Amino acid sequence: MNKRFYLRAMAWLMTALMLLGSIALTSCADDEPQDPDTPEDPGTSDGSDEAGEDTRIPLDYLPQATYGGLEINVLEWSVSGQRPGQSWVPWEDIDVDSGDGDPISNAIYDRNGVVEETYDVVITKEYIDVNDDLLTTAVRNNEATGDLAYQMITTRTFGIKALCMEGLMANMFEMENLHTDMPWWNQDSVRSYTVGNALYFAAPEMLLRDKGATAAMFYNQKVASDEGIEDLYALVESGDWTMEAMIGHSQDVSADMDGDDLISSGEDMYGLYGGTGDLPFFLYTGAAQKFAEVDEYGYLRLTFGDDEDITIWQDILDMVMYTDFYYFNKVDTTLLPTDYNVFTSDHTLFYAHMVKEVLNLRNMESDYGVLPVPKYDEYQDDYSSLVWMHHDCVLGIPASCTTNQTTVDAVSAVLEHMSYISYYDVYPIFYDTIILGKSARDEQSKEMLELIFRTRSFDPGQYWIPKETEHFLFIYSNGHKNVSSVWASVETAFTTGVEAYNNLVDELN
Repeated sequence: MNKRFYLRAMAWLMTALMLLGSIALTSCADDEPQDPDTPEDPGTSDGSDEAGEDTRIPLDYLPQATYGGLEINVLEWSVSGQRPGQSWVPWEDIDVDSGDGDPISNAIYDRNGVVEETYDVVITKEYIDVNDDLLTTAVRNNEATGDLAYQMITTRTFGIKALCMEGLMANMFEMENLHTDMPWWNQDSVRSYTVGNALYFAAPEMLLRDKGATAAMFYNQKVASDEGIEDLYALVESGDWTMEAMIGHSQDVSADMDGDDLISSGEDMYGLYGGTGDLPFFLYTGAAQKFAEVDEYGYLRLTFGDDEDITIWQDILDMVMYTDFYYFNKVDTTLLPTDYNVFTSDHTLFYAHMVKEVLNLRNMESDYGVLPVPKYDEYQDDYSSLVWMHHDCVLGIPASCTTNQTTVDAVSAVLEHMSYISYYDVYPIFYDTIILGKSARDEQSKEMLELIFRTRSFDPGQYWIPKETEHFLFIYSNGHKNVSSVWASVETAFTTGVEAYNNLVDELN
């Protein structure tokens, strides 16, 4: 008996015993759904209470059925041919070839073994680029030919609009095996991706890349120590980690170091490095704002445009365009050729990027800490961490699968079961081993990462009307100085985009 079969057989036996035992429980998933507004923190939940008793929600609603070796092929998105371990695909989250790798690969291998043995299916994957619309074209062709080449697909949210509006994706709300109110489905993603009465994409906990695409702030502990800056974690915990605090510390440390009386070269000290042009979006979401929301009927509602929104964007614009302490677009990039060198070489205090940037920082000589994106001000209730649409990952089921009920039943059961195991068994290992064990260097950074993941936020305006919201990504690089006047020039485009989207929702539903 080979190792993989043995592991799967044992895992299947344990799962079967758990399912049989759960039948006697009086509380089931349908009777007591999880509160969708309760923050999820699977990173600290292993399904046991302090007494060691199993407190996992039973999976007794899933079918006790097998599917004759059915292949469930997942089409995964990539960029420029990248594969796991590279920038666009930092981690594999669907399938691995071996159980002899790092802890997270072993956990995924074991998870898939349980699911494959339970339902007699084979889980496979293949990558395709989102460049040049290749992924969308592949899904279109799959629908046109009806060959069921892909049973699930992942993509970044920047590209989901066409897939949904062209009727290429199945409504996951209609699949009885999928209980999207459960904690292994991120509830903000379920709300934000709802289209009328349908859910075509979401972020179940089996995905890891959406977590890596969450906005965060890193700070250089050597620079902080040299400048006498103490206990930034205490600022976060007290609720006083705000844009004003970030700007104040950034101004304090920025300095001319090469003697030319300017803060403009790679030798100077900066307070903040943005890493990418995405920082304004990170800070806007950090202010607990969204461009749009999905209402209770599944329609898009524009939320940008009042005086508060304009003020917040103006403050962000002024910071990135007119301050010396902010590094982005100020220095010849040939001096510091990579995003993170300015941080790792101790030339800046703060570094705004995404959680996955820890992969580039793990060999950094100086210690670093992790912080959430700051609040706009101290009156804001909580921190808010954007899941960035260009790097994240969502999952859906192609509409072509609905032509065969057996396929629908199998795919939905597999998806639910994989997400369930990921929530209890894979994500905690990912969190402790990949993020914390090899990256963050102090216990308080661990607490900060827990806070960041607890406050993940999806902005429907960014992917349902992407052309309109993308305008604000470039506003500061095009010489515009007044957000109010810019908004006056584009407001009609925003409202028209929302109306057009809602008309398509009516047609789909």
